[in-house]
Formats: sequence, structure tokens, C-alpha cells
Amino acid sequence: MKRRKTLRYLVPAIGLFTLAVIQPLRAGIEEGDSAASTSTDLSSAGGDKEMKEASKEMKEQKELSKEEAFRPKEGLYAGLYGGAGYMDTNHYTSNFSSGLIGNGNLGGNWQWVGGVKVGYQWKGWELGDNLAGKGWYLMPAAEFDGFYIGNSQSGTGVTGFGHAGVFTGFGTNTGMQLNMGILTINGLLKLVTPWKLVPYIGMGVGGYYLSASNISQSILGHGIVNGASTTDGGFVFTPIAGTEYYFTRELSLFVEFKFLYMNNPILNYGTAVGNESMHFGEMLNYIGVLGAKYVFW
Repeated sequence: MKRRKTLRYLVPAIGLFTLAVIQPLRAGIEEGDSAASTSTDLSSAGGDKEMKEASKEMKEQKELSKEEAFRPKEGLYAGLYGGAGYMDTNHYTSNFSSGLIGNGNLGGNWQWVGGVKVGYQWKGWELGDNLAGKGWYLMPAAEFDGFYIGNSQSGTGVTGFGHAGVFTGFGTNTGMQLNMGILTINGLLKLVTPWKLVPYIGMGVGGYYLSASNISQSILGHGIVNGASTTDGGFVFTPIAGTEYYFTRELSLFVEFKFLYMNNPILNYGTAVGNESMHFGEMLNYIGVLGAKYVFW
């Protein structure tokens, strides 16, 4: 009886002890699971943040790449420019209606230049495999180019008679003001670089209009022409080389050099010793200008 009584009290005591031990362990396990879940959630949140930052960096890199791969705007443009030039020494010959003949040299002086151009530049072609995507392009353009050249001419020569193969001449001084309008159609090929610098070459063909005024001429100090004026026109061609720098895709500043060839102008005017026809040789002009250009659309 005594043993049974003891067992009756011992069994509940063992159950209470077991419960006391298991309950904290279960709480610890549940707390661990909760912490792990929280850690997983935090890791997931951190991963999303990192992915967003990486996506942002990739977008910025793409925008930077686009900026580096600069390309001027395609479209219609207009530009203004001004500068200076040098007219090479030019030989002339004269024929008078009275039978006098003469020759001499004019030119060899500086001149002012100002002009305007209107043209169109095309999108062009991306260069080779090694340069693809790096901002290197060939861009063609065509333009109308009109400019003014003004200078004062002075020179010396001889005027006289030729008879039986013998020429008898007298010292001649000649001077005049030349104003010239040039209109050319130019074809250009431009090399677009990633640094917004665009060198180019080209060629133009067209015509000139020449106005000669205040013509003066004297023979042995005696004036035979005083203030005459005349005009002429003819063909020109000009090789071109230049460089543009683009501040934006539309606006650029350019430096340009031209070699202008004018074929054989002829001046006809009256003198005190008969009408004179002055034939120039080939007029060669070396021109440099600075200008600004804007691409409209």
C-alpha cells in the first residue's frame, strides 16, 4: 500500500518537471525561428536596395556613354563669319585703243572678309568595328556660301609703244579699290569625334562679281585716269579645310581656311590716251575666318 501511494505522487511530479524543461526549449526554438525569419526579411530588403542602386548606376553609365558618344544634330544650318585674307601679287597687261601697251604688278596685300553660309548636314555613318559606339562618325554636308572681300590695290608697271620688236616704255603707277562678292556651292565631309571637335575638308565652285572703283593711273607722273570705275565677273573654285567645336548638338564655333582661285578678271575703262583694257592673271587669295553656326532642324 505504501509503495502504491508513493507512485501516485511521483508520477505527477515527473510530469511537472518534464513540462518545466520542455516549455523553455520550445519558446527558444520559436524565438530562433522568428529571429531567422526577421533576418531573412532584412536580407531580402537589403538585396532589393542593392539591386536598385546597381540599376541606378547602370542607367547613369548608359547616360554617360551617350554623352561621350557625341553626335551633332542633323539638319538645316546657318552660319556667320568674318576674317582676313591675303591676295597674292598679280600680274596685269594693258591694251589701249590708241595703240599703247603696258604691263605691271598689283596685289600682294591684306584684305577683309565677311560672309554667311546656309547648308544641310546629314546624320552620316559610324566608323569601323574598332570605333563603333565610341562617337566616331563621318558626316557629309552641302552648303551655299556667300562672302565679301574688300581691299585696296596699288602697283607699278610700264606703258609705251612697241615698234619693230622694240618696246619703248614709261613708268606707270596704278591704284584702285576692289570690292568682290563670291558665291560658291560647297561639299564638305566632316569627321565627328567623341570630344565635340569636328574637323572637315571640302571644295566649292561658283562665281564672283568684282567692282573696281577709284581707279587711278599715271604715266611719267601725268594722270591719265582719275576716279574711273568698272565691273567684271567670272568663275571661282576653292579648296576648304576647317574645324568645328560644338557647345551643344546645335551650336558650334568654327575656324575655316579657303584657297580662292579667281580666273583672269578684265577691267575696261576710259583714259586720257584711249580706252584701256586691263587683263589680270589668275587672282589667288588665301583666306582665314572665324564664325558661329546653328543647326535649326
